Amino acid sequence: MELHPIEDAIIIHPHLLQKFMAQGKEFANLLALYSFYLYHAKNQKTNQPLATDEFTKKGMNWAIDRVKKTKKLLKELEVIEVVQKRKYSYIHLFFIYTKNKIDAIFGKSKAQSDKKKENTEVKEKEVPKTPKKEKTLIELALIHNFVSPQRIEKIRAIVNPLFQHYGYKINLTALSKWLVYCEKKNITYGKTNMKNWLDKLNKQTSLEQKEAIFTAINKGWKDFYIEKRLDSPYHHLLGQSLMLDKECDTLLDIDYKEGKYYYIFKNLTMHSSVIPPKLFAEYGYQKEEIKKSPIVPSVLEKIKGAIRRF
Repeated sequence: MELHPIEDAIIIHPHLLQKFMAQGKEFANLLALYSFYLYHAKNQKTNQPLATDEFTKKGMNWAIDRVKKTKKLLKELEVIEVVQKRKYSYIHLFFIYTKNKIDAIFGKSKAQSDKKKENTEVKEKEVPKTPKKEKTLIELALIHNFVSPQRIEKIRAIVNPLFQHYGYKINLTALSKWLVYCEKKNITYGKTNMKNWLDKLNKQTSLEQKEAIFTAINKGWKDFYIEKRLDSPYHHLLGQSLMLDKECDTLLDIDYKEGKYYYIFKNLTMHSSVIPPKLFAEYGYQKEEIKKSPIVPSVLEKIKGAIRRF
């Protein structure tokens, strides 16, 4: 029988097993969750894999309380560290084995390693290494929802050329949610469908993009619908400025998160519970107009006083 070398082995150090066994009835949970993190570290080729609690819950088929309790115990044992980047949780593994160590454990001799190194040295010199590409927000969302690497590669091949060619300005959070929804519902789409979606979203405010997509998802539609810019209650606000304590110069986008409207200007970002039409009806102006007829100091003070009352 021909023996094949073991590739991408997952190994746990004996002293970690001793730590886990010392926890009594929690041993099985600790071993299972740590193995899950190791597995995804191997898949993602890093010692700091992306693995949020929701992702782990689905992958392990555990209750969320069980995930949190076991992860907390791993942290207390100083086996892992949770690294938060924006809204994603990465699990830093302190005791992960390197490839060289795994090779040594499975008996790969130094002579074999040197020979392999000799064979690859020339190629490495001839072909420059391509820098590792950071995963996009869309890719991270698809990974988080267990979409296969092969399928993610196909989606990337559809999306990236369109963005590069047309330079779309689109809220990637909204688009990510739509693509994850399509994958879960087995909604088939290709380059034509994707271009149609991107054309509809392009240069609309983030608020409108999210509203259109969340409505379609909640109603179970196979497509989303967005108002034309002429009919939009928000699009005509783009390009306007606000006269507050600090001048808010030229509105670029409007978003909505956690019960607040986020206004993105050229010079700053601010949030408020005041709806966009009301805010701009009272305090908005066009920069061109202010140059022709500046606001007199008395009017400016009234505006500032009104803003403070918000």
